Amino acid sequence: MNFALPKPEPRPEKRRRSKRINARVPVQVHLLDSHKRPIAETTHTVVVNEHGALILLATPVSRQAIIRIENALNGEELLCRVAHVGPTFMGKTQVAVEFIKPSATFSDAAMAAKRTDVLGLKR
Repeated sequence: MNFALPKPEPRPEKRRRSKRINARVPVQVHLLDSHKRPIAETTHTVVVNEHGALILLATPVSRQAIIRIENALNGEELLCRVAHVGPTFMGKTQVAVEFIKPSATFSDAAMAAKRTDVLGLKR
């Protein structure tokens, strides 16, 4: 007889507040450069959840910086805090952002974008 042991609960610091969605959502990122001049960059998400996203940025950004992202699919604008600056590859840096206020509509748009990509439909 085989008995399956229950999966151990992840440590509290490893638990996610909301489910991650791998989705390429087009976004416009608004931030200030080192000279406090406004910059806008068009890019996309890699991963999204209700509390934040992983985006790719060519513009340098520092941890804890406050930026604004605009979801090109539904026009939603969110203030974000840069939580982590990751590796750079081919001129783009992985930047993890935390939404100042969680947004279910942003992740809903990500799910819609993912369904569109999977079904091969045009946006």
